[in-house]
Amino acid sequence: MMVGCSIRKELVDDVFFLVSHHETGGNRRVDILRDADTISFFHVNLPYYFVRNDAEETKRRCLWGYKKLPDNLKRIVANFRYEDKEVEFLLREVITFSGT
Repeated sequence: MMVGCSIRKELVDDVFFLVSHHETGGNRRVDILRDADTISFFHVNLPYYFVRNDAEETKRRCLWGYKKLPDNLKRIVANFRYEDKEVEFLLREVITFSGT
């Protein structure tokens, strides 16, 4: 662990807090991390997620992530384009279904 690397306890605790709350947020720093992680899912990982999972699971994951985003970041995700048009169509369905 980080403790074995002569890292200060405050830094260890801070990193632990950020990692353990990065899905839910909780303060400004963690909210930024949560939003960056979610944007990264849509920008980078969504096509790979779709390859590993069926369409329904991918929709479920997209809806969960999309709902977490503030409106200004939802608009950014809405402008993403994908080579795989099935992935793009799936995301458009999620955006329409979410009502934003």
